Amino acid sequence: MSRFDGLSPKLRRAAEFVVAHPDEVATRTLRQVAKAADITPPTLSRLARALDCESYEELREICRGELKRRNRILADKAEALLQISTENTPGAKSGVFVSQASAAIENIQELIEGIDLEKLRTAANTLAGARKVVLFGTSSGLAVAQYFACMARLGFDNWRVAGADGSLWSTSFSDVGPGDAVFLASIQPYGNLPVRAAQAARDAGADVIVITDGLASPYVPIASHCFIVGTESPQFFPSHIAILVLIEGLMGMIVRRGGKAAAKRIQASESLAHSIGEYWVN
Repeated sequence: MSRFDGLSPKLRRAAEFVVAHPDEVATRTLRQVAKAADITPPTLSRLARALDCESYEELREICRGELKRRNRILADKAEALLQISTENTPGAKSGVFVSQASAAIENIQELIEGIDLEKLRTAANTLAGARKVVLFGTSSGLAVAQYFACMARLGFDNWRVAGADGSLWSTSFSDVGPGDAVFLASIQPYGNLPVRAAQAARDAGADVIVITDGLASPYVPIASHCFIVGTESPQFFPSHIAILVLIEGLMGMIVRRGGKAAAKRIQASESLAHSIGEYWVN
């Protein structure tokens, strides 16, 4: 869903309607949606094919999934949390913990079944071959970026987290351009600064790799490579488990592409950690 830039004006208008009104697409007929969007039914069918869907029905399924993924506001979810059956019943597999674990498993299963492996390989190639990789985010997205960078730095020396050294984000992005890549993971509610930074990086010619939580995300039309991941959770905060599975798998693919140089750097980092006593030894 990240190919907006290559769409014709008519298809772009149709795509903007779909992103803004996934409920319409999910629940109404093709002709009804076309009428509401003031476009022709064949335009919607062409849009589906342009977005790599086999049919318009597949696009409808994506929109149905989007409605399922939409999160209620945190306060409402906190209230709903109180309604989950108690975990104090002896022997009963119910309660908050089991509900949370089950939701995480469903998110991972959805990721496995829906991931576009070719797009994932392309993103891995981009990150592995980039001149430099800048990661950024706010709130939980910053934690994801830091974890991704923590793994990457063992095998590569050209990854950095924007603002990690106390500098302004603008400093980290001032020299980003063609041949570079930026990465972020962002879910609702979306921070204003990351959206602007992602757009600035894309305007400068960098590849933008994004993990987000729905078609309505402001990153969908910006990203070069966009991965939509389920974050459903019975508790008040969205689940990040499927996001972590995605970046861990992606990092494995990146290291493989780094070849012997990445493996040698990882070995050297580990050897140094042992030699200076960084790891606890019994």
